Formats: sequence, structure tokens, C-alpha cells
Amino acid sequence: MLNQIINIFWTTLSFVIVGTYWGGYLAEQRSPIIMAVFVLLSIFTSFIPSSWIDKFTLSKRKKTYERIGVKWLLYFVQNGKLANSIQKKQGKRPGLIHSGKQAENYLKTIRMQERFHYCCFVFFTLSIGSAFITQKPGIALLILVCNVSYNVYPILLQQYNRIRINRLLMLAMEKHQAN
Repeated sequence: MLNQIINIFWTTLSFVIVGTYWGGYLAEQRSPIIMAVFVLLSIFTSFIPSSWIDKFTLSKRKKTYERIGVKWLLYFVQNGKLANSIQKKQGKRPGLIHSGKQAENYLKTIRMQERFHYCCFVFFTLSIGSAFITQKPGIALLILVCNVSYNVYPILLQQYNRIRINRLLMLAMEKHQAN
């Protein structure tokens, strides 16, 4: 439940700002076709092959992500350090990964979350462009901040998590082969 509250909080915060822009846009009697096209372009992003998405991976090294603050983000996200510590205090077993099968399943979840954030990234980016074109630089900058915090950093976090989980799987496989 706590993880969903965290997820809802960040999603609501970001989409209220983007929604405020589009609400104002439509209130000015502008064509909704632009917004519909932006939504469709964003949705198409979720169908991009994984091999293409992998080309956007920033690094294969954990340290790169840690240097730009991705590890810090782990405190404030669902299944993050804060949520896990609260769950531990409530007597629950925190964390998602307690076996190799769970690790493999979580890699699929990471891929889905990454696609979602790429989809939102495209919509937010197009919204920023639209806000600048319609001479609303203030809301454009707010959407930019939301885009970085809600989409760019979570994408980087998913890439970081994938490195960490793949490393765990590799170590488990090496340990299994050694026995």
C-alpha cells in the first residue's frame, strides 16, 4: 500500500502540472488535435523494440549513475529505501528480490516501468515545446522540472537497477556453477 501511495503522489504531482497547461490550452479554444497527436506519439513510444531502448542506456557502470545522483533517488521511490525501512518497522519483509526467479521477474517490471517513463517523457517534452510556442515559458519550465524528476531520473534509476540485478544474477550463476 505504501508503495502505491508513493507512486500516486509523484504521478499526481507531475500530471497536475502538465494537465494544468493542457487545460489552459483547451480553455483558449485551441485545437485539441495537437494534444491528441502528442498523446498518440507518446503511446507509440511504448512499442519501440527493447533493443532500441537499450541504445539509450547511459552507462554499463553503476558508478556513472551514482555520480549523477540516481542512488539518492532510491530513498523517495516505490520499493525504495524509505518505503522498505517503514515496512521493516511494521514487521514486513521489505524488498522485491529474494530469489533468482524474482530477480528475473523484476527485470521485466523494470522494462515496463522504463517504457512508461519514456512514453511520459515524450509527452512531457512535446508539452514543453507547445508551452514555449504558445508563449507560456513559466509552465514550460515547470513541466521541464517535472520531466526531469518524474521521467529522466526514473529512467536512469531503472537502468541502474537493471545493472544491479544483472550483477546479482551473474554472481548467483557463478556461485551455482562453482558448487
